[in-house]
Amino acid sequence: MNRSHVYTYNRAGTIIRNSLPKEKRLRLTEEQIGKLKTVSSIALVIIGVAGIIALSAVAPNIFYALDKIFGNKAKKPQLSRRDKVAKVTRTFYYLKEQGLIKTRSQGDNLVVFLTSLGKRRLKKVDFESLAIKRPKSWNGKWWQVAADIPTKKYKRGADLLRMKLKDLGFFSLQRTLWFYPFDPREEIEFIVRHYGIARFVTVMEINHLDRDDEKKMKSFFRLHKIL
Repeated sequence: MNRSHVYTYNRAGTIIRNSLPKEKRLRLTEEQIGKLKTVSSIALVIIGVAGIIALSAVAPNIFYALDKIFGNKAKKPQLSRRDKVAKVTRTFYYLKEQGLIKTRSQGDNLVVFLTSLGKRRLKKVDFESLAIKRPKSWNGKWWQVAADIPTKKYKRGADLLRMKLKDLGFFSLQRTLWFYPFDPREEIEFIVRHYGIARFVTVMEINHLDRDDEKKMKSFFRLHKIL
């Protein structure tokens, strides 16, 4: 590490250490944190959502996420405050060294933003950590995803879609019909565009279902703690 890099690393560490007590609230759900899994992914999402953000504002959010990542693992002790500062600092430096973020000075602070490479990486992170938004209560209606995909030409896309829907917790009534109790339109559009199969997939709200099918679906979603 050359002298310039050492200075940047030390300066970042000082900013992070001094900013931690100011905020303890992360604007990501616990489910999203669980899917993101790594501190660098969480940092990318926070920076990506903000666009341009001060390092002193990024750090407390990552610090909070560390408690969620490590605090719920019985076999792993919680990180000390010193270890958390070091981990957040190393994460920041890793993202910078990998060319995923850039910084510029702003008084005593550093402003952080994604590079083009960082934005591309963020799309991958967003896709992998995708989660359907859940309102506080269910309105009793169902959302159906119908996939009429030509399997000869788009078999891989069809297979990947099924895998992703299963990962998201959808109920498969038939091979091409999947159901969910909450509105998944935004997330499904993201998925099918990612796989290049948007024209073969439709999403619609269903008001009435066969009673036996609905009973199976309710049991499934309650078992998986979605309802």
